[in-house]
Amino acid sequence: MKQPIILAITAVFAWGSVAYAAVPPLPPMPTLPPPPPMPAPQLTSIQSAVLLDVNSGQVLMAENDQKPVNPSGLVKLMTAYLLYQAEKQGLIQPSEKVQVSNEAWHAQGSRMFIQPGMAVTMTELTHGLLIDGGNDAAIAIAETVAGSVGGFVDLMNHDAAAMGLQQTHFTNPDGLPQPGQSSTALDMARLSAHLIQTYPQVMQVAGKVSYTYNHITQYNYNPLAGQNGVNGLGVGLAGKNSWDLAVSATRDGRTLVAVVMGAPSRSAAGSDASALLHYGWNGWHNVSLFKAGAVVAQIHKGDWSPATVKGVTVSPVVVSEPKQQKSQLQTGFVAIPDLKAPLAAGADLGTLHISWHGHLLKTVPVHAQTAVKPAGWFIRLVHEGESWL
Repeated sequence: MKQPIILAITAVFAWGSVAYAAVPPLPPMPTLPPPPPMPAPQLTSIQSAVLLDVNSGQVLMAENDQKPVNPSGLVKLMTAYLLYQAEKQGLIQPSEKVQVSNEAWHAQGSRMFIQPGMAVTMTELTHGLLIDGGNDAAIAIAETVAGSVGGFVDLMNHDAAAMGLQQTHFTNPDGLPQPGQSSTALDMARLSAHLIQTYPQVMQVAGKVSYTYNHITQYNYNPLAGQNGVNGLGVGLAGKNSWDLAVSATRDGRTLVAVVMGAPSRSAAGSDASALLHYGWNGWHNVSLFKAGAVVAQIHKGDWSPATVKGVTVSPVVVSEPKQQKSQLQTGFVAIPDLKAPLAAGADLGTLHISWHGHLLKTVPVHAQTAVKPAGWFIRLVHEGESWL
């Protein structure tokens, strides 16, 4: 039996020029390339850290990124995600007035000072959650969206699993210490990126310096809030001298997320996050490789009709590349073994691997541009004859 012919369309990208020879579930983690000429920052005595480029989805720097840690207040990022999701689905309205329960009123830790009998809208709760870090806001949101805190936590873990956050488990919507609540810097960075990509309006709220509710003005715990380009995201106190911080910032259409876990102080967390962002802006740049629907591969099999199917990108492919003279990106297509017809248009054909000087940067899915079906006996005979010409 003849082996299928797989043609990969390879693109090589040199500094300052682009030459062409003719992106769901999370992919496997790529390897990090060698540091670019700009040295990576030396962080303080933290537990873990991650720098992630939201546009490309790549991890640009990682330190103990998969170490289980207490996510503390960063849990509120999932609370915000489910809130925006409920609003999108029409289950709640931003202007909807919420009945504050005694449980929300008596929440411990940081608060926006809601109380039973006092009017508060979902929009106000959103601001209290993301700016004040209000635990009372988190509980009120959970009860409004899911009917109970327990039901909301079930939704949190369901969506965490759907996002591929395999090392994350939630036990409450506010991040207060509780047995069993755990995550990693990598999972928090991916959650942050998913929140930003799905509900970008979060950046219009989370980066604000302060918020006033019921004549009480409170200031954002994010030490970088108000700085140029910073637009989020969350802060948490995991324990004495143990601060967690997720910072998002946008510059020239490019968004980075820096996550620092277990910093010795809030200011140290801010300094480390600032150093990570500086490294991302100045040590890396983004390259747009392919538009959505670009042909990046072809597979030819004589028992298919048509015999050749083109593989296309699912979404635009953007790659973060270290800034370095004469750098090169290479692409290679890896097909799913033993593909058999019929295949519907849009069926998964394999993955496109993108490498930089032999180091895998990322993988993106490749789908069938058109449908194929098993060829009839006559077509197979014709194809067999063509192979001998």
